[in-house]
Amino acid sequence: MNEKSIPAIQNGTRTSWLNQPTNQPTNQPRSRLKYLLPAAMVITLVGLAPWTFARIVNNTIDPLAIVTGNGRHITVTGPIGCTALETAYLRVTVTQRSTGAMAEGITLITCTGDTGQWKVFASTRGNDAFEEGPATAVAVAVTTSQRGESTDAHQWLVNITLVGQ
Repeated sequence: MNEKSIPAIQNGTRTSWLNQPTNQPTNQPRSRLKYLLPAAMVITLVGLAPWTFARIVNNTIDPLAIVTGNGRHITVTGPIGCTALETAYLRVTVTQRSTGAMAEGITLITCTGDTGQWKVFASTRGNDAFEEGPATAVAVAVTTSQRGESTDAHQWLVNITLVGQ
């Protein structure tokens, strides 16, 4: 039992917290809150709706990538899903610790709303070449609306295996 539920005597009248007059200052914030909370929810939903539904989903990097061109080129693939009518800018970097090789490649994807397959042709930076075996791939995707505004950004890292063609 809390202290508010104990009856009290005010001005010769027995009262409790349940039958206090509604014009007391303690009740005013509650009545304002009754209208403020729904208004805040509507403003939040309307303001965030375009960004809430713009998403990059079902994304990963396939576990096998193809090394060609005497270890100077890597073909990396994977699935991606993004919001229809948006464009995804995808940058992939592949590194191999055993050789010190690094390759980068980019592609633009026209989003359909469904999951599709992407392919990036990455070329080495520097003089080091890739060999068949373990490597690491990192992909970064940024989607933009038709107005050119960024709507989502996502990064993922996958251990892959490089295989010859």
